[in-house]
Amino acid sequence: MAPIKYKVSIENPLKHQFKIQITFTPNTDKLMHISLPNWIPGSYMIRDFAKHVLELKAHDKNGELCLTTISKNRFAINHNQQEITVSYLYYAFDMSVRKAYLDQEFGFINPASALFCIDELKHQECLVELIKPNHPLITNWQPASGLSGVEHNDCFAWGDYSANNYLELTDYPILFGELDVAEFSVADTPHYLVTVGQHFGDVQRAAQDLKPLCQYHIDMFDALPQGVDKYLFLTMVTDNGFGGLEHLNSTALVCSRFDILNKDQDIDDNYTTFLSLCSHEYLHTWNVKRLKPKEFIPYQLEQEVYTKQLWFYEGMTSYFDDLSLVETNTITQEKYLEILAKALTRIEKGQGQLRQSVVESSLHTWTKFYQQDEGAADQIVSYYLKGTAIACLMDLIIKHDSQGKQSLRDLMNQAWHTYGKNQIGTTQEQLEALFKTFIGQDNHDLLHDVLYNTNKIDLTDAFAKVGVALTYQSQQNGTHLQGIINDSENNWLGCVTALNNNNLVVKQVLENSPAEQAGIAVNDHLIAIGNFRLNNTNIEKVLSTIEGETTTIHYFRKDKLYQNMLKIEVSPKFIASLVVQDADKAKVWLK
Repeated sequence: MAPIKYKVSIENPLKHQFKIQITFTPNTDKLMHISLPNWIPGSYMIRDFAKHVLELKAHDKNGELCLTTISKNRFAINHNQQEITVSYLYYAFDMSVRKAYLDQEFGFINPASALFCIDELKHQECLVELIKPNHPLITNWQPASGLSGVEHNDCFAWGDYSANNYLELTDYPILFGELDVAEFSVADTPHYLVTVGQHFGDVQRAAQDLKPLCQYHIDMFDALPQGVDKYLFLTMVTDNGFGGLEHLNSTALVCSRFDILNKDQDIDDNYTTFLSLCSHEYLHTWNVKRLKPKEFIPYQLEQEVYTKQLWFYEGMTSYFDDLSLVETNTITQEKYLEILAKALTRIEKGQGQLRQSVVESSLHTWTKFYQQDEGAADQIVSYYLKGTAIACLMDLIIKHDSQGKQSLRDLMNQAWHTYGKNQIGTTQEQLEALFKTFIGQDNHDLLHDVLYNTNKIDLTDAFAKVGVALTYQSQQNGTHLQGIINDSENNWLGCVTALNNNNLVVKQVLENSPAEQAGIAVNDHLIAIGNFRLNNTNIEKVLSTIEGETTTIHYFRKDKLYQNMLKIEVSPKFIASLVVQDADKAKVWLK
């Protein structure tokens, strides 16, 4: 059977349109069907990609064919058993890693969002021709993709590429633009940091910083997965973007212009976050792309697929993304503890962990997690954050009980060699059984509790055993953390605010906080506390001056002014702090 042939060309960057052609030979005398996925692996939300398709047509050598809409994303073609060509425009102006984007600066396609599947031929080989553009604004562009070249090994060339089948094709994003490329080798395999969009850093420096992080993860699993003969960090640089999505031999990333440093700059928080993001997506090369829940084999991209296991696939990955930075000496131990403490703070600050277990969080990812509203902190618990805490807890237990001879890395290695390497999907029960072989009988109930119950997760004792003190305290010194406002005397308002057109706008109100009790809601404009007008710089000082148990607060809701009583309360202790108290003991955990 002949392969399916895709042609991808840039119709007009100013109109944000790709032109797609798909040519195939029917394998039946009945209707042929084409469809676009409704979601993309790694991002658990129905996105209805087909809404961006324009001027969809089908024809053969004799002329136009009848193309009928079956559903929002599926179409039927009445044909003459001759070669069919489907053509359409795809509107691409979504600056994310999940869909497609095109303007005069760069372009990006995530194939799951833009390339139709020929349903009756979904297991057939796919050939992809990337057409060199002739638009005068983009004549110097190159493509970059992890696709296998046809008669060439260049992943930055216009021309022909291939994938074994449609589902595999969806896992090779394509970046277009004037590329800034830094190549480095890990495990005798070429790796590329590829950026498009203006930035002010040094990609060669970033590539050298990525090298030990990649080696760290390869060592965890003994080798790169079979078939990974190259790896690309495909990075779109924008004004203030952030995000990543894992793929078979690449990751699609979005970062800010100032995230990548030059060779002379000291590492800062933004660059640390960028390296952590790269580390996270690189670890996914094993953990979720190949080692994955049984429910994901194969992916069913037409509708939601539910699993209990995202606490493992995102939580373990989130734990190791930052841990890899400290264990490769990319950041200091103190910086790592600060980062981890912030994650614990985000769990502690709301009521979400008391309402939802981490297993429930995984099951409800399609709605409650990926469609969060302003009350999310009090409604849900993140399987990323609590998964990180669970991973840390299990790592501490395993390292302490084995006196440093085993760690969570050994568990991940065993999971890989038992399941992922053999293309066997995991069940929730198998993951729990695997953990039980590492943590011992006396911790089995603890494992069940942190997975299924809605109690607060407490790592205090586990940290103490490795010489680290975990404490929770009120926020002090008039600083902001996650937008929670307090002052040096620990009075708090309990809402997240942002300055918008010189208005102090409420973005989130925490449950049981003074703000909630005063009737403040999201999108209210705060005006004054007591007799003092508020702005984004004095609110903590105003709170600190209040004497007594109550005062007044004024705010606008839409066009109506409200005045309510504000109860003065001391901030609850939700700010986590991690401090090494016994350096020798701490070496069991942090080498």
